[in-house]
Amino acid sequence: MSMASPSGGHRQARLCGVSGGVDRLTTDRLLLRPFEQGDEPAYRAIRLKPGVTRFLPSHTDDPAEAARRADATLAAFREAWVRDGYGPWAVVERASGCLVGHLGLRLLAEFDKTELLFLIDPGAQGQGYATEGGRAALNWGFDRLALAEIVAFVLPENAASIAVLGRLGMTPRAGLVHAFGLEVLEFTTQRMQPWRVGAEGP
Repeated sequence: MSMASPSGGHRQARLCGVSGGVDRLTTDRLLLRPFEQGDEPAYRAIRLKPGVTRFLPSHTDDPAEAARRADATLAAFREAWVRDGYGPWAVVERASGCLVGHLGLRLLAEFDKTELLFLIDPGAQGQGYATEGGRAALNWGFDRLALAEIVAFVLPENAASIAVLGRLGMTPRAGLVHAFGLEVLEFTTQRMQPWRVGAEGP
């Protein structure tokens, strides 16, 4: 689920403005890589900041429980890479080397869809990181994984994430859908939509 979702065969392609191996990408300002052992303290610290998880179904005001859920989230992200061959990345700011959140694609087997999700540290927000990383993740999903569609789920009141999804060319379906125990908007984008050609902007 986004803070601010597979089908088709497989083909290799050069990603415009993006470089990296099978499991990681680099953009102008970001390194997107699977979470590693040792990332837990930094990721936990991000999730414990006030308001960071308020739009997520895992939100809690209890610090100890929030830390436990942060660790469980990282474990689930790692398991996704093993089980599905892709999952959310750690977002690392290249200039500083600091972990600043998570972003990437996750298979939702219960919906038979792949979602884009992201969470950025408040101290790194406002710089277009979610849009930059989101654009790279969508291109990677279409070009490397050959997905036909990618979706994103977001609470209607999460204006910042809705704005990011709009900049990524994702469009909302009519009405609300029930997902993660919440009533949310579902955004979608499909392979070869016009936004992917020469897309620019923050």
